[in-house]
Amino acid sequence: MFTSLPTLVIAIAITVFMGCISIAVYQIYLFTAESYITKVPNQNITIIDRCGSILPYWLPLLEGLQNFGQQILPDYPFSLMNLYKKTLMPLVIFYVTHPALAFMTFFILYYLFVRAKSPIPDRPFIRFNVLQSILLFLINSLLGATFRALPIEFRMSLYGLMLCNTLFWFVLSTIIYSVVRSIQGKYAKIPVISQAVRIQIDNQQ
Repeated sequence: MFTSLPTLVIAIAITVFMGCISIAVYQIYLFTAESYITKVPNQNITIIDRCGSILPYWLPLLEGLQNFGQQILPDYPFSLMNLYKKTLMPLVIFYVTHPALAFMTFFILYYLFVRAKSPIPDRPFIRFNVLQSILLFLINSLLGATFRALPIEFRMSLYGLMLCNTLFWFVLSTIIYSVVRSIQGKYAKIPVISQAVRIQIDNQQ
């Protein structure tokens, strides 16, 4: 069901405003808080490390598009929807029609990169990003299940649309940020999430 244009404009405007507030709070957080990511001196982060760190983020991205993108993207401008149909939509459809694929990928990533006795040589940068992508996937799954459990009247209302937009852009922004940091060869610093990843890695050492 398509939302009327005025309602959509209001929802997007409020979502953008909330996003700006969130960015401002995040910048204040970065400015005032000490860095909680342990820096590894003289660590060689190769091109393979950077490319390998990007790939796992497809899992939370597809999960987020399945949970939130499919509901709100049809109401976005046609050019954006057309771009989505030509690029990510076939992958999302394949992801939705093969639900076991997500769990298989999850356990494979965990077995190969996260376990303390991993069969793959230890690459701290890849391991950090794989674990972070898994955590983002679990968070997206939990948020998606919670959102779907809400009454359909609320989900189709203005407030439901605002909530869905906010969750969608949270998913998208955290993944884009993590991918950009991986390309730069730097560790992402997502509040709480990256800290939890670092604590998990430190506990396994």
